[in-house]
Amino acid sequence: MPGALELSEETREHMAELQGLSEKAEAGDPEARKELRRLVRTSSPEIIGRASDIARRAEWMLIKTISADEPLMEEAVEARMQHMRAEIAGENPTPLEVLLTERIVACWMLVELFDMLMAAQLNKDNERRTSISYTLKMLKWQESANRRYFAAIRELARVRKLEAGTPAVQFKTQVNILRG
Repeated sequence: MPGALELSEETREHMAELQGLSEKAEAGDPEARKELRRLVRTSSPEIIGRASDIARRAEWMLIKTISADEPLMEEAVEARMQHMRAEIAGENPTPLEVLLTERIVACWMLVELFDMLMAAQLNKDNERRTSISYTLKMLKWQESANRRYFAAIRELARVRKLEAGTPAVQFKTQVNILRG
């Protein structure tokens, strides 16, 4: 049985069927569009969620940017992100843990991208540097990405602490026993 972050074989097959219909509809086949609409409306939440996953599409665009179309880098970054998801989510994650895991991994990639872009700007051999004002703007984006990354990590830790039933506030109680 696949984990919460993996697609089952049945889901992968259904997604492939939907993708095939989507391609036919995109080519102008009105019957394919009707069938696609019908199948999407009767699909499971997992299918609908995966088919409408804007974050995964954005992730893929970032992978393409980071890798500069180098296939090994593309595959390695994608595999690394899958490993991170599995490691961070752990076994049997709750839906909230899955959402926060996805956010952490997405923010990690954005932080890495901004680190790479800033390194390129600071490289003394770079003859195509941007203006200092743009570099400062990039630095603010980098700082913002770091804050969002750490905030997502804190939230996941907070959720896990709450789910574990650990009290957020601890009370000290003093008992005096009189000898008499």
